Amino acid sequence: MAVRHLLRRVGLVAGGWLAVTLAGCADPPAPRNLLLISVDTLRADALGVSGNVEAQTPHLDRLISSGTYFTEAIAPIPRTTPALGSLLTGRWPQHHGSRDVGDPIGAVATLAEILRGHGFANVAVSANSTAGPKQGLDRGFASFTTYEDLEELYAGRLYADLTAASPDNPGWATAVTDQALERIAELPTEEPYFAWLFYFDPHFLYRPPTPWQDGVEAEGCWQLYAHYQANRRLAGQVFADIGGVASAVRDDCLRLYRAEVSYTDDEIGRLLAALEDQGRLDETLIVFTADHGENFGEGGLFYEHGDNVHDAGLRVPLAFIGPGVAAGRRDRGAVSLVDVMPTVLSLLGLQDGETVTDGENLAPRLRSDGVGGEDRIVFAESATAIWNESVEHVTTGRTWWRVCINGPRYSLCEIPEEAPGKYRLYDHVTDPNLTQDVAADHPREVDVLLAAWKHWPPESARQRSARTAEFKLVEYPRLTGGYDDELYHLPTDAEETTDVRQRYPRVYETLRAALDEWTSVLPAPPPRQPDPELEADLRALGYVP
Repeated sequence: MAVRHLLRRVGLVAGGWLAVTLAGCADPPAPRNLLLISVDTLRADALGVSGNVEAQTPHLDRLISSGTYFTEAIAPIPRTTPALGSLLTGRWPQHHGSRDVGDPIGAVATLAEILRGHGFANVAVSANSTAGPKQGLDRGFASFTTYEDLEELYAGRLYADLTAASPDNPGWATAVTDQALERIAELPTEEPYFAWLFYFDPHFLYRPPTPWQDGVEAEGCWQLYAHYQANRRLAGQVFADIGGVASAVRDDCLRLYRAEVSYTDDEIGRLLAALEDQGRLDETLIVFTADHGENFGEGGLFYEHGDNVHDAGLRVPLAFIGPGVAAGRRDRGAVSLVDVMPTVLSLLGLQDGETVTDGENLAPRLRSDGVGGEDRIVFAESATAIWNESVEHVTTGRTWWRVCINGPRYSLCEIPEEAPGKYRLYDHVTDPNLTQDVAADHPREVDVLLAAWKHWPPESARQRSARTAEFKLVEYPRLTGGYDDELYHLPTDAEETTDVRQRYPRVYETLRAALDEWTSVLPAPPPRQPDPELEADLRALGYVP
């Protein structure tokens, strides 16, 4: 069924959405095509359909309300490459091989490869350099427009000035929509198609083009950007909120983030309208989601994601729209991005019994009478805490810059590429930017942290979580080895600050056993060699100084 027809069936009636379901109807034919739309760094609560009265996302709100919306969808790792790896393979990161941004997936079947084997014409457009051929995410696509392709096509015009917007400087979402429409128009109409689009704009720095930037009061955030750009090696000050530099302008930056989301919403609306006019949405299943969210102070992290497993970074929107999907339905059970591939294959009628996935087929829950999922447990882990200034984490840093292990007062750091085996000690209480080596004055502290490093090699101390729709168990690494854990009741504690395991011992034991099983097969961090190309990509995205 065409999206336009779905939207006509879900209209504004007496100030509310009229939810039309498929109850009483014969089973519809399987959809012929698949359109997968994903947005970088999009919090689940950033959309109007989530109840956010500040959001201006009419196109996505209408689209999502035309299908089934999973309100408690979780990314397995809140970083782009591993999350998208799970989206496109249906496997946990430890099974597809990418457990941090930029790391490629391994030899596992991708959704595009499977659909190509069934005669689908596949195209993709990605505006993120860590989500493309270098990471193996292009496998199965006949056409894959990359971040670099978009840069070349738009000849540098995609980089908006820090203080002024211009019609001649479009955002990345405009480029993604333009190229998606061109690539899809080139596909033969007699063949089914799969199109995957990855929009980028809500990623920090939040710089919406005009007119979305116009009238947004955010001078403090623009000043923060200027500081960030002029002091890239001190950018960790921003993400770790050293001296309150980030928290002081949080509201300003949040307004710009919302403007970015609104701009992206408008471009997705343009995409859908054009595809509908071209007849390209007939018999099409649409899946809408994000790779991860964004922290605005949750867990002590600002304008970033990945360092922790707070729902701010983990929880994403997830909606299915099209033939075989109930309209206007909300499912409040916990689900994961690993569930998308098996669900899509089921809805397309392409289950072969041979494709290996870790996800659950959600198709039965997409019907008007769909039930279940209340007790489903989904899992996640954090990625590496990249910035060394984030000293609340046991380990920080990527091995091509500086890796540290952090105690209550001191951080012991090594720069492997520059001076392997040479350790510097910093007093991060009096020297939060980690500039003065005091190792000679505190040899005992050096020995204590070197001993702790035996428990936690670089990039290994990660938070892990097991989550239902209502409860969340989180493991926090201890400096001396092992983990502390806390249980949160999410409906009454969205900030995840109050441990309730004494109040809910059975819930705790259930989640504890499930998390133990899931983490028992997590691999050790891989040995890393210098990778100048990956380092350059991550520097362009703001992940390294």
